[in-house]
Amino acid sequence: MNAPDDEANDARPLRARFVCLDATTSPPLGVVVYEAKDPGAAVDDAIKSGAPAPYGAVLWDSAIALARLFWAMDLRGRRVLELGAGCGLVGLVGATRGAQVLCTDVDVHTLRAVARAATDANVTVDVATFDLMGPDVLPDVGGDVATDVVLADVLYEPALAAAAARRCRQALALGARVWVGDPERVPRKDFIRLLAEDGIDARFGEVGGADGVVCVLEPTAASRSS
Repeated sequence: MNAPDDEANDARPLRARFVCLDATTSPPLGVVVYEAKDPGAAVDDAIKSGAPAPYGAVLWDSAIALARLFWAMDLRGRRVLELGAGCGLVGLVGATRGAQVLCTDVDVHTLRAVARAATDANVTVDVATFDLMGPDVLPDVGGDVATDVVLADVLYEPALAAAAARRCRQALALGARVWVGDPERVPRKDFIRLLAEDGIDARFGEVGGADGVVCVLEPTAASRSS
């Protein structure tokens, strides 16, 4: 799956942002992502056109925390599905660490930015439009179910938190590990409550030095063998 090719609609000016993932080397190692040069204008344009809110027009801190976890891992043989990918940082890092990656979003501008960043990094990242809040089933990655599902900075409002909880349940049922990043936005409480109703403990704790920002959900043994 590739970026939407309607370049005539791709009018959002971008700026490059280098994200340092390893400062112990010289020069430091990291990944370049593309953000909206003017996030306010991106919001105004979305309102005028009736497009989805451009949450992914900028990079948020909890995505960086998840990306640093992935940077420290060997992901060869893994299939990573990033939902609400925005700038796609976590998916891009996953690809650099050997994973097969599909980044999805409802904002076609961000998907083009992810594809551009992947080209710059000389890695392969597939992109596709997918509505986190919609009825469609979770997409496969390279023709097979994902082994890892990422939701970085998507708990902006209660409806999105409810959709994220539903997608987490679906991913776990498929045997995927789920990675959630959130800087303690208010709807996180709804997300935790909804999963707790199904007996899933969505605990944001100390994970890889990211205190209270990252939640990792493991599939049950039964779901992994199904």
